[in-house]
Amino acid sequence: MRVFEDVYAYIWGKAFRDVSNTFILKKDSLILIDPGRYKSFTNLYGLMRNDGIRVNDIDYVVNTHLHLDHCESNPMFKRHGALLSFYGKNNLIPDVNVFELGKSFGLEVIHTPGHTQDSITIYIPEYEAVICGDLIFENGVPGRTDLYDSNKRYMKRSLELIQSYDSKYLFPGHGRLVEGREGIRVLFDKAILILEKY
Repeated sequence: MRVFEDVYAYIWGKAFRDVSNTFILKKDSLILIDPGRYKSFTNLYGLMRNDGIRVNDIDYVVNTHLHLDHCESNPMFKRHGALLSFYGKNNLIPDVNVFELGKSFGLEVIHTPGHTQDSITIYIPEYEAVICGDLIFENGVPGRTDLYDSNKRYMKRSLELIQSYDSKYLFPGHGRLVEGREGIRVLFDKAILILEKY
């Protein structure tokens, strides 16, 4: 589904609850963010094709973090020529530095640890939109911090940092897209309160 002229979003419903949302940015090159699980690849392929995007059109795959529900389909795109880009803190070496890639396309890539140590958020200045992986969801619930490599204190800092961008659009890793500055601000307040309370 086309969200803006050069931004596409593929949002999964109940049938693919354990698959991340996928986003495509059509700049000079095509950047796909979070390709999801193997089981959703055929569906994603069909939806992309409906939008006039072929698998071998994708130049870069960016992962907001390296949990399988976000990155398991990386090899499907890599085998078609895409280069992988992520924040590799744990001795992983991406094909392309994610911060340099963002800069070259006018995007801001922000390190937002908490759900994982390698989590990033992508800010699209042109639309005042954030693609935030599992930092926060449509209902104001923060990403899990009870997993290996997660950290509640870092998550709170990351939420406060991204809230300071005062975005107009929030594109989470799961669930629906959110529009409206005030509503998004309230969601972040709720997420921070949840972390402080529990």
